Amino acid sequence: MDYFNRFRYFTIFFNLVQSDFKRRYLGTYFGVFWAFAAPLATIGVLLFVFNVGFRSGPINGVRFDLWLVPGLIVWFYISDAVISGCNSIVEYSFLVKKIQFSTELLPIVKVCSSLYVHLVSVILLFGLYIYQGQYPSFFWFQILYYLLALIVFVLAISMIGSVVQVFFRDFQGVIAILMQIGLWGTPVLWDAKILPDRLAPLIYLNPASYIVQGYRDSLIFDIWFYQRPNQTIYFWTITLILLGAGFFLFNRSKRDFADVL
Repeated sequence: MDYFNRFRYFTIFFNLVQSDFKRRYLGTYFGVFWAFAAPLATIGVLLFVFNVGFRSGPINGVRFDLWLVPGLIVWFYISDAVISGCNSIVEYSFLVKKIQFSTELLPIVKVCSSLYVHLVSVILLFGLYIYQGQYPSFFWFQILYYLLALIVFVLAISMIGSVVQVFFRDFQGVIAILMQIGLWGTPVLWDAKILPDRLAPLIYLNPASYIVQGYRDSLIFDIWFYQRPNQTIYFWTITLILLGAGFFLFNRSKRDFADVL
């Protein structure tokens, strides 16, 4: 019976992930095309602004576009998954109210649903690198490690945010603003090395910086994650604390969801 229940929950979870991704674009003429159009358009605009307007040159000997795009696709996933994950309980309130359902799955559904676009973006990124003459190496496999780190980090934030959103509906606006601030507070569009030596370490207090740098380390600089031991230990310590706090807060609050919703 336990195996049957586990399989049933896995089936429900898998179906929810697929239906959530499709439901976002249901009724639009181009469908899921819009999932990829927005980030691609943003990347194109930023490349034009920095390359043509600001005439940005290579960074650390790397073409600016090859340096910029990995950070952008990481941030697009963080922003999309966190915003939708924080709204997961409110959006699926009918599941919380009407049936016996493991509500912990809902933020995970949102995080996994947003993953479709990110995975396709990574594949397109590989194509861009190959087109520019940067051929695959063993370091590219390290993307899988940083992808795992990215998912766990986003899930930790989403678990906490989804609970807060139930009791404080204005939090959706707050988290959207924080994502805008976070874009500029994370070295996505700029290189952390431009900061004075006394301020540069502060950037890496932001766990998202670890992942952005990790994608670039894997694709550009050929650096293994264990060559950054302090940053790796710090990232996983903070992320696992946040994840534990998220599950604790969720378990303490989920009995009240139906009453509040």
